[in-house]
Amino acid sequence: MLKELSLSNPEEMRLWDAFVSSHPEATPFHLSSWIRTLRDTYRFEPKLLVCTDDSKKITGLLPYFIVKNFLSGPRIISMPFSDYSYPLTCGAVVEKRLLKRIKEVAGIKSIEIRGPIADTEYKYHDNFKRYILALDPDPSVTYAGFNKSTIVRSIKKAEKNGIEIIEDNSPAGIDAFFQLNRATRKRHGVPHQSRLFFDNIAKNLFSKKYGYILHARQKKTSISATLFLRFNGTLYYKYNATDPKYMRKLTSNHLLVWHAIQKAANDGDHTLDFGRTSTENLGLVRYKTMWGAKAYEYRYYYYPALSGAGAQDESSLPYRLVTGIWRRLPYGITDRLSSTLMKWLA
Repeated sequence: MLKELSLSNPEEMRLWDAFVSSHPEATPFHLSSWIRTLRDTYRFEPKLLVCTDDSKKITGLLPYFIVKNFLSGPRIISMPFSDYSYPLTCGAVVEKRLLKRIKEVAGIKSIEIRGPIADTEYKYHDNFKRYILALDPDPSVTYAGFNKSTIVRSIKKAEKNGIEIIEDNSPAGIDAFFQLNRATRKRHGVPHQSRLFFDNIAKNLFSKKYGYILHARQKKTSISATLFLRFNGTLYYKYNATDPKYMRKLTSNHLLVWHAIQKAANDGDHTLDFGRTSTENLGLVRYKTMWGAKAYEYRYYYYPALSGAGAQDESSLPYRLVTGIWRRLPYGITDRLSSTLMKWLA
């Protein structure tokens, strides 16, 4: 049986999260806490589709949002603002039923599934790789696999410069991270997430031990910070931001990641997921591989065809033109436009 659950129903969300937590391929982006964060921030209405057996036990689920804008029309995305989100099922038959149902939603122009599916009617786009670092219980073993000339040298340089790494999920810590992220996103020529988004992450996820923010500080000032999510033995490197004035001089971000690896090992995590990376972004690809992370094929699937922001590679002329203009705009304009544009680019 196929039906939709309600994010506002505590018992249904208990059953949803129990299935997610028991599934070996689940991510934090499948959790009701993440879905609630997106709803409360962007006002998209979530659709929580499940398949149940005769005893009403969940055998599969697929979270998605219907995203609307005047450029592309209404689209189904599983899930916006998430590197990974795809059906979690007990078998191919259940997956097929879930994917068939969303094709039948009235008025939808396209569907995007961010992760592996078997349905051959969906067309895939393989411009991304997923970078995974296996963590040894002994952090020194993981450390031995780091690139010596760049990663190890930068860690030692930051330690010599007296960089302090602390966890700070307080309102002040979130604000420091937000300001760094705002500047970092502008430097890359893309809109930034709202402060409300990070407040909702803290409320819905950090409060349940599904993540935290690590700060690299010099003289009590945050000069870089990274927001991590944590779920089922994997630490997810989600958002990183660094003050460009100190990036090369103090190499604080390298020490921050090393601290995160040590903390993850001590917490019992076995994997650091560096997230998806465009194959066109050679600098970021090199950075992740220098930590010892391995690249894995990671496809996004579309029906009936590729559309939306994902249709533009980072090396394309339109993408380079838009990001170049955005870098030159004053903060007064980018601050006003970012919230609206983030919804369009979901």
